[in-house]
Amino acid sequence: MKKLVNIVSIFISLCLIISCERGDQHYYEYTNETQTYDGTILQYIESRPGTFDSLVLVLDRLPELRKTLGTESGELTLFAVTNRSFEIAVKAMNVARGLSQKSPLYLEDIDKLELDSLVSRYVFTEKFDTEELQPFREGRTVKSARFNYDMNLLYKITDASGLIEGGQQQILLSDVNNSIFQRYWKTINTAAVNLKTKNGVIHVLSSGHDFGFNKLTTKFSQ
Repeated sequence: MKKLVNIVSIFISLCLIISCERGDQHYYEYTNETQTYDGTILQYIESRPGTFDSLVLVLDRLPELRKTLGTESGELTLFAVTNRSFEIAVKAMNVARGLSQKSPLYLEDIDKLELDSLVSRYVFTEKFDTEELQPFREGRTVKSARFNYDMNLLYKITDASGLIEGGQQQILLSDVNNSIFQRYWKTINTAAVNLKTKNGVIHVLSSGHDFGFNKLTTKFSQ
């Protein structure tokens, strides 16, 4: 009987060890590895066709902002918007325009000043990686690269494998809508963070993001 108890105890111990190993493996799968790209932010964006084509198209219309992202010196931050995010925004805008009997607009048609204002909200002239943002429990409110528009950057770690804050590092990017009240903010999270380049850092936004935080629809649907 004693031998049977010992066997059962050993079996349970082995199960716990395997479970812990699997848990640790799952945890490390979510660890964000900092990557480095041997080029500028602009060069990285241009090197990813199929992902950032719309962003490149927009930057081609905004030479000053394009030059900023392509300059090798500097400490910049870009929250990179994917093709899907532009597609969501343009589609929502044109559905609203259709309801008002207006012809569709596309990225090539939007007023340059308005477009510059919106795109600049994803660019900052300081480097904000996760290490820099981690101490700010309420997030850090910073000015956009152009037009001095307030945006909020909040560091967050997701939960994973039953561990509180044991998962993926993220940054929540919020358009504060000129308000101190968070209920008026529009927020999107990142899909990847901390891609280091020669002139700063890139964080890639979730593809479900509506470029401009729904402002394409509100500005151009009337």
